[in-house]
Amino acid sequence: MKWNWGTKLVLAMAAFMSMLIIFAVLMMREEVPLVEKTYYPKGQAFQETIEKRNRAKVFNDSIVATQHGREIILSFPKSLRQDGISGNLHLYNRMTENGDRFFTLQADDQGQFVFPKDSLNGRYILRIDWQYDNIDYYTEKNMTLQP
Repeated sequence: MKWNWGTKLVLAMAAFMSMLIIFAVLMMREEVPLVEKTYYPKGQAFQETIEKRNRAKVFNDSIVATQHGREIILSFPKSLRQDGISGNLHLYNRMTENGDRFFTLQADDQGQFVFPKDSLNGRYILRIDWQYDNIDYYTEKNMTLQP
């Protein structure tokens, strides 16, 4: 059977449309994990986070995060009285939802908070929500944890 140009054109268009439909169905089945399950309320409260960040910028010597062996050490600014620092730490892993870790901060008398690294490795964002003298602050630090 010999096909003329019209038949070839219709078959090519049908094949292209079938391919588009198959890709659309495959994309609809793909599971897309959200960064936050409750992203809308957190987005509305983001102005508060911006204000906390601006308050934290006042300190010239900000929080320093270092890795020593199997521990991670957060050092708070030396200009603060060290016994009044508390807060929360969220180790956020962009790659997997299960990679996130949460800690409660309580600085020691040298202004440091030490926590175990466990089996964490890779890139993390340290989201530090801390309080000093009943004033809230927020700081983010990027950190690559080595095995």
